[in-house]
Amino acid sequence: MTLKYLIGVDAGGTHTTAIAYDLKGQKLAEAQAGPGQVNTDYNNAITNITKAINELVDEIDGDCQRILCGMAGLSVIGHAPEVAAEISAKVDNLPTRAVTDSLLALYNGLEGEDGGLVIAGTGSVFNGLQHGSIITTGGYGSILGDEGSGYAISLSALKSALLSWDKREDNELIGMFNKLFKVDNLNDATAKFYKTSNSDFASMAVSVAQLADKGDPFASAVIKEQAELLARDITIGMDRYEEPKPMKIALTGSVLANNQMLRNFLEDKVHEKYPEAQFSISNGENARGVIFDKSKDYRYFTSH
Repeated sequence: MTLKYLIGVDAGGTHTTAIAYDLKGQKLAEAQAGPGQVNTDYNNAITNITKAINELVDEIDGDCQRILCGMAGLSVIGHAPEVAAEISAKVDNLPTRAVTDSLLALYNGLEGEDGGLVIAGTGSVFNGLQHGSIITTGGYGSILGDEGSGYAISLSALKSALLSWDKREDNELIGMFNKLFKVDNLNDATAKFYKTSNSDFASMAVSVAQLADKGDPFASAVIKEQAELLARDITIGMDRYEEPKPMKIALTGSVLANNQMLRNFLEDKVHEKYPEAQFSISNGENARGVIFDKSKDYRYFTSH
């Protein structure tokens, strides 16, 4: 009997992961390629995505039923059916669907059910899924939003340190940032901040969380503040659900996976309004979303 299988593709800003699963959801093989973010370098992204898919197709002796590509930047460029058709044309005309990377994460985190997915890493966003429609709150980037993200935590902590520096009061965050920026004072740290990439600055949130875990009041206040802001985004999204509202909320991203204090504050705040909300940690293997996708909108390449 011919092996039938599915391929899920998680195409992000740093790399692309394609994973093949049998129809029971068992992992068969995995392939990696370069960045798949289509709004920054479209041609290179398509090349990397199709490279990873073709590697699996060549490796597996079977019949691929469909390919689901979750792509960073797809919401920016749009034209998902055309993108899917182009990918299909380069992977043996296999039935292909292109969706945003956040929708792919929703399918995986919720395992096909309605509910919400909170992503908090360098940035943050809440996506809700109900009756096939997506509700989004937050996710406006480091300047306008991304509450509860690594970047937002680090920025709030740096502001706290600077305020204490001006007041000439003790604050462990001052010494922490001097050490992280490898300087002797916060004036020099501030100068370095403006030359630091978002991802590198966001990674400093780990040190803030470690300080909070030791009981530091300033760091703890930052974690609580950001948790409550992210909880606000979640409840706003849940407010927009139709009745009966789904109560399942999956959490993913480095901040939520590794910061128990923030998760506790966040869950407590959401439970104040929605006590029946059920939280879980997503496994993060978003390519697995192909198993739970119920859409029939898969595109084949056609000459027109």
